[in-house]
Amino acid sequence: METMISLERALEVILHRIEPLGVEEVGLGQAYNRVLAKDVQAAIDMPPFDRSPLDGYAYCAQPTDKAPLILDIVSEIPAGTWSEREIRLGECARIFTGSPLPKGANCVVRQEDTERSAGQVTINQPVKPQANIVYQGEETKCGDIVLRAGEYLSPAAVGLLASLGVETVEVYRRPKVGILSTGSELQDVGSPLLPGKIYNSNTYTLKGLLLEAGCEVKAAPFVGDDLEETIEALKALEDTDLVVTTGGASVGDYDLIRDALVGAGCELLFWKVNFKPGTPVALGVKGERLYFSLSGNPAAAVVNYELLVRPALRKLKGRTAQERIFPVYMDGDFGKSGKQRRFLRARAVFRNGEIWADPSFAQGSGVIRSMRGSHLLVDVPGGHGPVQKGERLQGRWISSWEED
Repeated sequence: METMISLERALEVILHRIEPLGVEEVGLGQAYNRVLAKDVQAAIDMPPFDRSPLDGYAYCAQPTDKAPLILDIVSEIPAGTWSEREIRLGECARIFTGSPLPKGANCVVRQEDTERSAGQVTINQPVKPQANIVYQGEETKCGDIVLRAGEYLSPAAVGLLASLGVETVEVYRRPKVGILSTGSELQDVGSPLLPGKIYNSNTYTLKGLLLEAGCEVKAAPFVGDDLEETIEALKALEDTDLVVTTGGASVGDYDLIRDALVGAGCELLFWKVNFKPGTPVALGVKGERLYFSLSGNPAAAVVNYELLVRPALRKLKGRTAQERIFPVYMDGDFGKSGKQRRFLRARAVFRNGEIWADPSFAQGSGVIRSMRGSHLLVDVPGGHGPVQKGERLQGRWISSWEED
């Protein structure tokens, strides 16, 4: 077992142990927030015909046309209809946004640039040939790969597939994740708070994060600082793909999670990762299932999740895109310095095309309120002095601010 390892080493250990889950075929209406398991090839052109992008008149423009140009209106083509009438010189068709361009026409003039009366239209500003036409296959051609395996199926991606007539897609199975909060100080919501107790927020926070990540969640009832109860609770989660626990991961007399993981049959891979908040985090493995033991402090548990669990879930779901790390400028000071690497919770402020990070929240490991309104984590290297306003550091989006 490794102790006090770097974040990069921890991720190497984690991702080495994970393979994407199995594949299933789902209807397009069930594909949102899933990860594509197979390339999708367009079976049709999009658009499937030359069409008008606006309301106006389709006609056969000549390079020498001058205003005013008077044309006979010989047909009308609402969207969703098809006209067999060929447009000849001196003629036009009334056309609408999305309507197919009639044979013989080579442009569309805006309705706003015309005047209509008695079966004719006067064009005050003639257009050039090929103006205002969206050509067949301009967006996608038949045979194009429109989405590749490993891509996240956002609403826009699902809409693209629908526009091509795709009815079902092959996606990776949703991860089933078990969660367990531990600690004799915990009390569930719904009753008056007893002396010495705190309400269990970690289960609710983690469940929300996991649901947001597209997982199925099995939440075990929280357990106190009892080794046998904790072992049994872990064993009850063995029908999941991955397990996340909070609490009991530090070095106190009642921090039992490492012993409980071993008692449940896990091999411990590491204990402690060299960053704050959330240093006391452990990883166990049993078969192909990983067990993440996160800090019991609510904000630290979320930081642990963002830095360690979320990358694991991305790979488990078959996601190929790498997490984005980008430069940020500090929009405020942070007075503490220390030997350990630190991740500051911050609000993103967009200014002059740059991202500025406002770390004005209380940064304590137990301050769950600091995650509300936070958009990113700012990476402060170990040994760095107090952070100054205007300083350039590295940032990464938290879950709800990244496209997965």
